[in-house]
Amino acid sequence: MSAITREEFFTEFRAIKEELKNYAQEKAEKFWTREDLTQEEVFTAIEQRVWLEIAYVFFLGKQINDYWKELDRTTVTALCKHMWEEAHHYEIICRVLEKHGYTAPTEPPAQHLGWENLHWEALGKDRACAVAVWNCSETSTTTTHDIVIENCRRIGLPDLARCYETIKKDEEFHARLGEMIVEKYVVTDEHIENAIWGARRLREEMIHYYDTIYPAKEIV
Repeated sequence: MSAITREEFFTEFRAIKEELKNYAQEKAEKFWTREDLTQEEVFTAIEQRVWLEIAYVFFLGKQINDYWKELDRTTVTALCKHMWEEAHHYEIICRVLEKHGYTAPTEPPAQHLGWENLHWEALGKDRACAVAVWNCSETSTTTTHDIVIENCRRIGLPDLARCYETIKKDEEFHARLGEMIVEKYVVTDEHIENAIWGARRLREEMIHYYDTIYPAKEIV
């Protein structure tokens, strides 16, 4: 028997997502609203952040390939849509990076290998464990999009703002999709144990992630 009930799992799972949404919003506001924020600082953050877009193409492809027979057709096709949108996000942001003289990432940032490795480990457990992980991760970003869009325009990056307007709309769908999959497919004690393990680990990785991409300004 699982150490926690299904009801207890969802209470904790949703609490982790709310905590991460609040943490992400706080870190984003402190970073993006600074009067002395430079475009260089923005693109340093974006170079790290954009990796998550292409990483989810790889993760979702693996999930679809390994588990599609355990999922209903509409779930599979929704995951395919999700995967395509992540690829599109990577492409449009990388075009902006390159336009401004920066390089599109082609490997995971060294400081985020824990986040990367957790997803691969979760994919090996069952059909829904990795969904619990990426749903916590993606849901946490939903509180940051308006902050990013507004302040990209404020500092003269309307092209990047337009990218995040697209991403904002898509990520709302991704967050709902992940929640739906977790609700539908986390059913056994083993599923519950795997999913809460993933969510708890992801909480630690996302706090590190936001601390890294949105570092506190050093006071000289």
